[in-house]
Amino acid sequence: MTVLSHSGVHARAAAQVLNHLDALQQPLTDLSNGSIEGDWEGALELVGRSGDALRQVWPLKMPPTGWAYPQKRMQHFLKTLGMALVMFVQRKLQGVDLWRTSFNVLKGSLIAAGQLLAAWIREASTLTSDWAVGLDAGGHLWEGPAFCDAHVAAFQDRIERIYALRDLHEELSALLSQEETSALGLGSVFAPFAQLAALHVSEFTAAAWASAEAEHERRLEVVSARISQKFKELFATVIIPNMALSTSQQSGGKDGPNASVAVAHPQQLFQELRQYSRLLSRPRIAAALQAEQSALAKQVDQYLELLQTELDKQQDGARGRAAINTGRLMHGVADSISWLMQCQAKASSVRDILQLLVGTANSTNSTESTAANGTQVGDAPATVALRSCLSTAVSLVQTIETQKKDMFTMWQDDVQSQLQDMASWKTSRLMTFDAANSHIRCHFNEALVGLLKEVRQLQALGFNVRREVLQEVETAGKFYRYGMVLHQCAHFYNNIATEMIPSQKPMMLADAVEFEKVLMNPKDATGRDITWHNASALEGYVRRLSAVAERLAMSNRRLRQWHSVLAGKVVGLMSTDLVRHKDKWVAAVKEMRDIFAGLEAQYPRARQEVWRHHWDFQLYKALEVQFRSGLENINKNLPEMEVSMVCRHHKLQYDPPLEELRMNHIAKHLNGFLGLPLRMKGVSSLSERQGFFAPIADADPAAIAMVYESCEALFASLADELRKYQDWLVLGDVAGDLEDYVEQQLCGSSNSSDDGSNIASNTGGDIGDWELNLRMLKQAAQDVDRLPNEVRIDCYKISLAPFKAYLEEMMKRLREALASSLRKKALSERQAIDDFLAAGQALLNLQATSVEEIGKAGQEARALVTRLSEVPQLRKRIEEKNRLLRQMAAATPAGAASGSSLAIIDLSGLSERWDSFVSQLQAYDSNLEVQRQGLQGQVLKKIQEFEGVITGFASRWQSIKPRGGPTGNPAVVMAQLEDAARQLADIKEEADALCKECEALGVSPPAFPQLEEVQADVMSTQASWGSYRDFLTERDNLAHKDWLSMRDQVWKIEDFLTKWEGTCSGASASDPGKAAIAVVLLQEIDAYRRCLPHLKSSMRGINWEDTHWVQLFSLLGFKAGTLTKETVTLAHFLDKADAIIAHVQQIKELDAMAQGEALIRKALTELKLWALQRMFTFVSNTDKAAAGGQAAAGDTKQGAGGRVPLVKEWSEILSELGNHQSLVASLKTSHYYSMFKDEVASWESRLSTLLNGLGVLQGIQRRWLYLAPIFSRGALPAVASRFRHVDGEFRSIMSQLEASGKVVALADLPGVLARLNSMATQLDACQRVLSEFLEEKRAAFPRFYFLGDDDLLEILGQAASLVVIQTHLRKLFAGIHRVRFSQDQSNITAMSSAEGESVELSTQVKVTETIEAWLDQLTSSMRSTLQGSLSGVADLSDPFSQAPSQVLGLYHALRFTERVEAAIQSGTLPQLASELRQELTALASKDCSNHSLLQLKKQGLIIDLMHSCNVVEGLLGTEGGEAPPRSPGDWVWTRQLRYYAEQGGGVSVCMAEATLSYTWEYTGNAPKLVVTPLTDRCFLTLTQALALGYGGNPYGPAGTGKTESVKALGQALARQVLVFNCDEEFDFRSMGRIFVGLLMCGAWGCFDEFNRLQEDVLSAVSQQVQAIQVGKCLYY
Repeated sequence: MTVLSHSGVHARAAAQVLNHLDALQQPLTDLSNGSIEGDWEGALELVGRSGDALRQVWPLKMPPTGWAYPQKRMQHFLKTLGMALVMFVQRKLQGVDLWRTSFNVLKGSLIAAGQLLAAWIREASTLTSDWAVGLDAGGHLWEGPAFCDAHVAAFQDRIERIYALRDLHEELSALLSQEETSALGLGSVFAPFAQLAALHVSEFTAAAWASAEAEHERRLEVVSARISQKFKELFATVIIPNMALSTSQQSGGKDGPNASVAVAHPQQLFQELRQYSRLLSRPRIAAALQAEQSALAKQVDQYLELLQTELDKQQDGARGRAAINTGRLMHGVADSISWLMQCQAKASSVRDILQLLVGTANSTNSTESTAANGTQVGDAPATVALRSCLSTAVSLVQTIETQKKDMFTMWQDDVQSQLQDMASWKTSRLMTFDAANSHIRCHFNEALVGLLKEVRQLQALGFNVRREVLQEVETAGKFYRYGMVLHQCAHFYNNIATEMIPSQKPMMLADAVEFEKVLMNPKDATGRDITWHNASALEGYVRRLSAVAERLAMSNRRLRQWHSVLAGKVVGLMSTDLVRHKDKWVAAVKEMRDIFAGLEAQYPRARQEVWRHHWDFQLYKALEVQFRSGLENINKNLPEMEVSMVCRHHKLQYDPPLEELRMNHIAKHLNGFLGLPLRMKGVSSLSERQGFFAPIADADPAAIAMVYESCEALFASLADELRKYQDWLVLGDVAGDLEDYVEQQLCGSSNSSDDGSNIASNTGGDIGDWELNLRMLKQAAQDVDRLPNEVRIDCYKISLAPFKAYLEEMMKRLREALASSLRKKALSERQAIDDFLAAGQALLNLQATSVEEIGKAGQEARALVTRLSEVPQLRKRIEEKNRLLRQMAAATPAGAASGSSLAIIDLSGLSERWDSFVSQLQAYDSNLEVQRQGLQGQVLKKIQEFEGVITGFASRWQSIKPRGGPTGNPAVVMAQLEDAARQLADIKEEADALCKECEALGVSPPAFPQLEEVQADVMSTQASWGSYRDFLTERDNLAHKDWLSMRDQVWKIEDFLTKWEGTCSGASASDPGKAAIAVVLLQEIDAYRRCLPHLKSSMRGINWEDTHWVQLFSLLGFKAGTLTKETVTLAHFLDKADAIIAHVQQIKELDAMAQGEALIRKALTELKLWALQRMFTFVSNTDKAAAGGQAAAGDTKQGAGGRVPLVKEWSEILSELGNHQSLVASLKTSHYYSMFKDEVASWESRLSTLLNGLGVLQGIQRRWLYLAPIFSRGALPAVASRFRHVDGEFRSIMSQLEASGKVVALADLPGVLARLNSMATQLDACQRVLSEFLEEKRAAFPRFYFLGDDDLLEILGQAASLVVIQTHLRKLFAGIHRVRFSQDQSNITAMSSAEGESVELSTQVKVTETIEAWLDQLTSSMRSTLQGSLSGVADLSDPFSQAPSQVLGLYHALRFTERVEAAIQSGTLPQLASELRQELTALASKDCSNHSLLQLKKQGLIIDLMHSCNVVEGLLGTEGGEAPPRSPGDWVWTRQLRYYAEQGGGVSVCMAEATLSYTWEYTGNAPKLVVTPLTDRCFLTLTQALALGYGGNPYGPAGTGKTESVKALGQALARQVLVFNCDEEFDFRSMGRIFVGLLMCGAWGCFDEFNRLQEDVLSAVSQQVQAIQVGKCLYY
């Protein structure tokens, strides 16, 4: 039984050990086989897992008193593991030539092997050391020293020695040229190790290894001499000068003499020295650098002095801060200690490099004895100086260490002394309220926050903090989060008034009240106060408080963001020209209204009102600024307008006319602008009605007047320009025909005198007038030619061409008219002579029978006698005109004028007729005298009879003449006066006839004084009564018109009364008649004036209903039913003047009631009219695919598929609804709202339903348009049924809306809001599934990441449409513009560039419904086609015309690299340069002008050849000044972009240390960038960065080619380059999606304007880039 018991114990212990070590079995097996998963990383992970397993095994006990895994067994196991690791390293390096394999290839393996062995040695030592002190030992202590495997340590040392030797060789190779390497035999220095098994480490191979190392050192002696010379140059040109400049700059500040010189930092120089530490430690090299070491020691000594100065300043500052913080907790200790550690690191760096150099010096003087001061006897001066610097550096390091410890000790003592005071917060309440300043104070000690940070920083720096401090910090750390939240909430509460924008406070009132309620009542669920000891209740309280605080803060932040958005819009309006960009103003205000409307769901309109008022006033300011600016500039910079100066209707004017121009200018530009403040509406109720912004227009009437004045000045200038040419229209001013005018002016009027008393004057016109006019006409024609063709006045361009043509025509007509009038004048003079003779002959033949005839004949005879001398003058004039007509006929071109107009006048036979007439006239006077004497007596008798008639009329007048004012019927009096006036007129006419008879017979005319007196009296009386008659007539015309037509013309009544008041005031007592009439008129005028004020204001009846009129008639006392509003006149109101004055207050109230009701009625009418007229605008969406998909799914609902009506315009309808909602809300504030309460409430509910429903329906329509094509293809079957349900509901609603057409029909649909919200929820779910669907497609074809959702949806939704796919190919591929399909459209056979180049695909791509699959096949086929084409270029008969441009360029690049390296090795670079120049000349002479594609190829090859020529000439030293390369590995050649063909058909592109793969992306015929030296440097920098796993950041001004250079490098590598223009809209999610796409498809991303990203986005993007770089380092 005992044996069985012991066996069971051993079995259980073995099982426990096996349980922990079993997980190591398979990895150890794989390790022994050399095939462990993860290779070196897997082996390194195995070390850690082994240590963890052994920590679990070591404490296992073996009852009763033993251990399951004793120390001896553990030592064996550790040795076994170490040997396994050594064997794994040997197996991994087996077959590798450690001395000839490229160090770049071998380097990683050696480093990994060293790290693996060091990790095991460290892990074993750590395990046993921990077990020795009882850590994780479980009582099982390790005895003796920590475990150390000597064999593993020796093997690790051998690996490190091999690495050191190979690294030394690499350093030497880098410093020496290839010629020097060959000459110095550097390639043979590893010959002693050739026959040595370097990885077999034992005591038997140690001597052979030492011998090989000694021989290796001997062979390096010659190399060391050359390296010494290199280091001398390095010290002299780089290290010492830069060290001196850096030290001087640091000591003298940035404003020193060399402040502008960029030099290396001393630490950088020390790092460079450390880089060559292995070489500098070699004795021969160290001995050769004594002078340089002395110079270096001097600079290092100065640098140490600077460090000591900075340390002293820091120490003085620390003492000052300690004095200030006496009695308070010290802060910033961690920062100070961190600074000291940085300073210590600098001093340590100096110390380490000096120890290296001094150790080297020791090796050169090892045989000398050591002096007492530490220097060796016989040391060189450089060594002494270096030792002195080393001593200073060591002392400085020790001083810093002492200061660091003292500062930490002082801090701990200070914290220890204040721990009790700092811990008082644990016994206090959470917070208290200070009623004095209404602030909340949190009782969590803020000093603990700083202490907590300090302790964490100090622990991170390696300091051990006292247990008491750590305990307090640990306690504070538990409540740190709660304390910080409470502090933040208290601070937020105390400063909430300043955090909130005043105008937004009403909007956040509810959240603020809730926040205050939670903050002021820190109680748990039982109602007890929460304390710091109740952690669970405290956590719940803090969570609730954080939630309400975050909600309030989130609301505040959101509102502040919207406030900033609105501010940006108003600021933008401040600089938006109101004259030119009124549309931008309208759009901005509409956007502001949309913002407010969008926030109404969370913040109702009533709570927004103060905020809206604020922005109305801001808009007021912006509008005021732009309005004033516009007033100054409105008449400037207007578009040029063309007008013509024409003559129409004999008047000079513009076309269009000046008044039309003026009206258009004022109406379109001036009035439209000046009326903006009157029409503009803002965003609040203050500005919803017109007039809020009206004071802007009224504030500066002088400026407005100036605008009109400038306008008037402009048109005055235009009018002046017309007047300037007005004198040219003298002929155009002629009232009738030009010939008539000329005849009138030059010939005189033919009927100007009826008696013909003067023939010459009647027919006058001197020949000189025609001669003068002809001369002036000639001069005027010359002046017309000199007139300008156009004139510019401000914004108007005036064309004078029509005017000049008119002038030329008028002058032509004038010349013809002059010729015609001249002949007519001569004819008229000839006719005048004939008429004179005929009239005289008729007079001589006349026999008089009455007094009148005798008198008339005598007068005519005397007149004829006086005119006898005129006939000879007329004859002379006719002869002169005949002469001028002959001259004009001679000067006029043939056919220019008719012959009749220039024919002369015939004067033959005139002399005989004249002589006969004169003799007859002399005998005529004696016959007339006898007849005159008998008629004189008859006339005197008629005069006596007429005087009796006058006396009788005077008597009758005195009997009917009215006396004083009107006493009877005014009509009778007026009729008598008119009859007397007619009788007087007849008597006066008879008196005039008697006077004429006396004059004819030579009798003195009689006088009738009584007739004149009666006439004066009649006229005076008639004038007095005429004024009264006029008053009555005008009064009746006004008073008896209906009041509805007269109410807007009350001003006529005022003018009528004012006019007659002025007329009556002129009457005086000297005229009793007028005075009496005036009194009567004034009495009536006074009665009328009493009613005028009320007639003008409250009794106009505007907007009155019949009920209001009935109430008015009742107040004034009219009998019911006698009057209506249509029959009442002004006379009715004038009759009730007293009643009007008595009830004036009631009339005013009646008018106010009518106006208020009219406004509400008008608003409701507008709403009804809008509801009846406002129709949806629909567009048809014929979704045949959707119809087919649904039919296939079994959806037989009516309307599924086919035509779907969609609403076209949303914003205008939503804006109108918002305006109508505001209108209805304003109606409720009216005093007369009660009458319309039910109707207004109905409209309010209806409009709310419409606004909410349309907002949801708009989103549903937009998402339906996106989702329908996808689901119609049968995609996403999991949610297809859900979408079909939404689709049917959506089609039903849209069909109903289309059937009605009216917007309000939506509100009439039953349960519309619930249906729409349900649809929106379902579509959101579909949208989420769609997003996941799109991500799957993008993951399947990564180039989809660079397409927006819309484009990707279109591609996926219309995958069967090859036309649609063609349009998107250019977005997916850099060079593929379109593809060519087979005849059956089933396969892609070729790809084409935008320039028309077509490349046949080596493998045709089958087009399937899975678009991502065949696009991926197209990508592979594109690359394989290009790769295959390269191998066949050489076999083409004409590669230039047959090979694709990209392949041809790559082929030439490969040949160029091959030819250059061959020329370098053979020394024939000059011949190659000549050949390239000849090839360039031949290519340039090739004629490709008739083939655009070949021309592009030619241009690209010319650019490549030019660069190739420049490269070869640069290698020859003709440009760069460098020596020509002697081997292909020289820098001057390796820094160029080189192409190498690889096995398998690949191509690698090399530049310096970078080797990149050619990725075969088709680039088409894109134009190539001309490569300049700057482009080469850019390529060099970018390629080295890419090789190191970094990106690049070209920097420079805009337009210098940064982006184009990156694209050109991508083109050179056949890499797809995607350019993204960054802006503020980019967020980290979109950037992340772009990064994912770039990484998955291997493209380059060029982010232009990267600095425009927001700071938070830049921070997130930097983390994303870092993750990418880390991943690249781990996996590549």
